Amino acid sequence: MNRQFYESINLDRDAVLRKTQNWQQILLAEESLRILVCHDGDPLFAWPEDMDAHELVVLGGPAIAYLDVDLNGGHWIYIGRDASGPVIAVDIAPVVPERDDAVRALGGGFGDMRTRMAALSSDEAALAAQARAIFNWHRGHQFCGACGHPNRIEEAGYRLQCTNPNCGKAHFPRTDPAVIMLIHHQDHVLLARSPQFMPNMVSVLAGFVEPGETLEQAVAREVYEEVGVRIKRPHYVASQPWPFPGSLMLGFVAEAETTELIPDKEEIEFALWVHRDDVPTLPERGINLPRPISIARYLLENWCAGLI
Repeated sequence: MNRQFYESINLDRDAVLRKTQNWQQILLAEESLRILVCHDGDPLFAWPEDMDAHELVVLGGPAIAYLDVDLNGGHWIYIGRDASGPVIAVDIAPVVPERDDAVRALGGGFGDMRTRMAALSSDEAALAAQARAIFNWHRGHQFCGACGHPNRIEEAGYRLQCTNPNCGKAHFPRTDPAVIMLIHHQDHVLLARSPQFMPNMVSVLAGFVEPGETLEQAVAREVYEEVGVRIKRPHYVASQPWPFPGSLMLGFVAEAETTELIPDKEEIEFALWVHRDDVPTLPERGINLPRPISIARYLLENWCAGLI
């Protein structure tokens, strides 16, 4: 099985250094340090979004003094250390709230990750995705869910600490589990269209795991709720971090026990059975497949090749 896009390989998350109060000063002193500059979680690219060129801006520590933005006022997190050295990310939205102002100060562009990330290397995309997930968690948890007081960022971004001394609750990053499943019957695969998809795109089914469910139960429930099909023998294949906003996609394959399709018309506009040999030709008929970076495409391609 191949590596999933957004999946970090050989990244040391360095939990010991995270808990050190002066972790930032220690890393800024390293010559191999790389810094990703973000705005509301989106990384800075060297060119605006309307250009075909997509290159992630990576700064060294000495470059900070020459920028027109005071990065010290941003939110800093420590991504971890790979073979090339440590990686820090800083979100400058607290310093420059308007994205257009940030672009004018820094150049380049902060284009949406869904449209620009596919052009990056797998390693760069994984680092940027991790930064986005953590920054998104920060934005959604500025206040303690127990008492309502402001949270303070601790442990290099991986713990939010309630500032109320009478509460003091610690909060940790949220990752929402979601199942994504390829359902097949003999040589046919079930594909469906959601209103949220890109134009003319179909994909496999997916949904969030509910409290008290096993992953296998979530697979069966979501398939029946969305298209009225009963399934059997679900088995796990692979997982993928999905930073939109902070999910872990858990990929399954299962057989259909029933084949009548009854789309719910709310989450699913239509569904259809497609023969294995016809899946690669769908784009020629004006039907788009999931993006190559997605686990949905991974499941489809591997099933069509008879590997899962």
